[in-house]
Amino acid sequence: MERSFKNKERGQRLGWLDFGKAAGILVVLFVHAECRLGPLTFYGGMFYMPVFFAAAGYTYRCQKEQPFWQFLKRKAVRLLVPYGGSSAFLWLFFWLKDSLLRGNPADWKLSSLFGILYSRNQMYTSAFSGENPVLLDLLNAPLWFLTAIFLTYVWYELISRSGRKYVLLVLGLLFSVIWHQATPLLLPWSLDAVPYFACFFAAGEWLREWKKEELLGEVWFLALLLVSFLLSSRLNKSVNLSCGDYGQSMLLGLVPGITGSLLVFAAGMCLEKKCPPVMKAISKAGQETMTVLCFHMFVFMFIRTGAAVLGFREGITKAVLVLGSLVLLTGGGILIRRLRGRACSGADDN
Repeated sequence: MERSFKNKERGQRLGWLDFGKAAGILVVLFVHAECRLGPLTFYGGMFYMPVFFAAAGYTYRCQKEQPFWQFLKRKAVRLLVPYGGSSAFLWLFFWLKDSLLRGNPADWKLSSLFGILYSRNQMYTSAFSGENPVLLDLLNAPLWFLTAIFLTYVWYELISRSGRKYVLLVLGLLFSVIWHQATPLLLPWSLDAVPYFACFFAAGEWLREWKKEELLGEVWFLALLLVSFLLSSRLNKSVNLSCGDYGQSMLLGLVPGITGSLLVFAAGMCLEKKCPPVMKAISKAGQETMTVLCFHMFVFMFIRTGAAVLGFREGITKAVLVLGSLVLLTGGGILIRRLRGRACSGADDN
């Protein structure tokens, strides 16, 4: 979800990558608003998180001449600072609301703080039959992704520098599969799933390194992708990567995640050629997915309250949740970025 999707040769953003992110975040909003849209949410659920890893992999460059600590620092600033800032804001808001204003300021919501440090939605997979506490309970459930993609970057950088990238990629994948089969415990910061997510990351890098973008305009290749996506999705069933639910098979789950991401990128390329004005508007949303991801459930809370006061029907409320949060947070993200740009510009002038 970083704002780094630029064609370095032309100095322009890659609109079809922004389109992929916009499609992914839209499905996130539908799912979290509990919209049941049949095939749209079912098939969208197959790619709406993998597409972010694939897009990140496309823009990834291993620069071995750069010290590893510099790479680590840059990714921490881009991903962990938003995670920490968003988490701190939400914790403070709910401490004020639920503890201080109710006369119990000593309630520091320690379980919520533990959830922020652990950065998983729950302690065990959904298939676990025992007590399974919710850890991210401050409307911050989506934030698990930021720590997960940070560690995915770190893991991929390490194996890329090793000279045995694909051997380690496969070994890491085997670790994720074995861990998932052996125990329902979800490790902090998605450590158990990071090698699995790295496979989606690798698919994006493959698309760039082998210069296969033109394949996404070939009818025969798109037909192959579509058949593979539909068939593997039906065979594997629904997934929820945040909770360690991979459907029928982790390995089979890679297929709809990768093919679905490529299909979304292909749709973005087509739209970019056929209707640039529409693409420009969609890409704006794609550029602000970090803001939407971090705060959409928080905004949902206020929209639901307003909808209840106004007496909106359930269907209308869900539509307002999706569109309202998307417009408000995208607009807010654009405004903040412009103000920040002006501030930086002013500092440079001085």
